[in-house]
Amino acid sequence: MKLHISYNLTDLDKALALAEQTAAYADILGIGSLLIVKEGVNAIKKFRAAFPNKELFAESHIVEKGEDTVIMMAQAGANYVSILAGAHLSTIKKAVEAAKQFDVNIALDLLDAQSAGQSALDAKTIGAHMIVLQRYHAEEDATEIENGWRDVKDNTKLPIFITGKIDDENIRQIINLKPQGIMIGTAITKADNPAQKASFFRSLM
Repeated sequence: MKLHISYNLTDLDKALALAEQTAAYADILGIGSLLIVKEGVNAIKKFRAAFPNKELFAESHIVEKGEDTVIMMAQAGANYVSILAGAHLSTIKKAVEAAKQFDVNIALDLLDAQSAGQSALDAKTIGAHMIVLQRYHAEEDATEIENGWRDVKDNTKLPIFITGKIDDENIRQIINLKPQGIMIGTAITKADNPAQKASFFRSLM
């Protein structure tokens, strides 16, 4: 099970400083969508320069121009690029084709999927390498979370990463589902002691 730490800030220097404190506990460093919107591919380049041996995940949530976006992010140093399941099929396919040129993994994010189960079923066919399953609401109870998990898990053999409002209260429940990865952001980056919190999650996983 991999720990993906998401640095979804608007301040690149602060994001890099937080990453310096916590990267040792992470398998994957996530460059958040806010950071990408503000800094563009420069954010990826800066993270690559600072962490040459870490896997970098561009949380880009692509909805159009998939080919061009993937190429730019791959050239900047990303290992993973996310695309929304609701994007047009041709956009996803072009993104996948571009990713093959650079040995980059395409993560299909189910955030806007009309049917998570159907999108999971289609994911491998369209060439995605992994699936990102969002917990849509912080107040979701255990049954809702587990039902959403089963709907996706039963329809794919691709790796599934779970994200969205994961914290001390629900981390054990998420771990018990046995996803291939867990993506955690503010529970670490806004903690009083980010390194200690990252270590805590890493130890549980």
